[in-house]
Amino acid sequence: MVEQKLFSLVVLSLRFNNMKFFFGLIAVFIFYQSSAQIPAHKYKTGYALPHLVLADAFGNITDTDSLRGHKILITFNRYVNCPLCNFRTHELLEYYDSLKRAGFIFISIYESGKETLTEYTTKEEIPFIMIPNPDLSLYKLFKVKRSWLKSFTGLFHHFSAKHKPGIKLFKQRYKRDGHLNQIGADFLIDEEGIVHIAYYGKYVGDHYPVNEIVKWVME
Repeated sequence: MVEQKLFSLVVLSLRFNNMKFFFGLIAVFIFYQSSAQIPAHKYKTGYALPHLVLADAFGNITDTDSLRGHKILITFNRYVNCPLCNFRTHELLEYYDSLKRAGFIFISIYESGKETLTEYTTKEEIPFIMIPNPDLSLYKLFKVKRSWLKSFTGLFHHFSAKHKPGIKLFKQRYKRDGHLNQIGADFLIDEEGIVHIAYYGKYVGDHYPVNEIVKWVME
């Protein structure tokens, strides 16, 4: 709650061009975040993927043990109405057909509930394995965190270049049933079920580069 109020004040100070107030708030914001951060035991390269049994937006079950022999991307997003997430999804869609032919598996996890994710997946024609996770159990398992500081930092990392196209790429808009300060993450899993890359976003909208994913799959 304190983080959200500070973040709102930072945005307001920018809107009214009060730079003195803006920089003062930033100092308070950074201090609060740094003092409140609790180190998390994050996933790393070489870790084994835990056994997961996942129900997708349509009720289909995916058992990760059955995916051995395939390279996998497990990507964590915010909610489906997030333009940055929609932009990222369309980045991945550009390579979907060629990567699928190589046996690559796309698993995309959202904070959104089943109903919202089913609507989005159907209307936007997303062919990935789409996992609703409103209780955030998978986010907690993989140590994918929320951060107002990283959300603010994202405003200075090509935010408009992703946000505006992300809005235009929607065929319709959807309910926002997630957190504005949720940060994304990507996990590349090799054929033996071992984490090849564990990438935690440095700011909102930050994900592992698509060209690096393609390079790894095709090597």
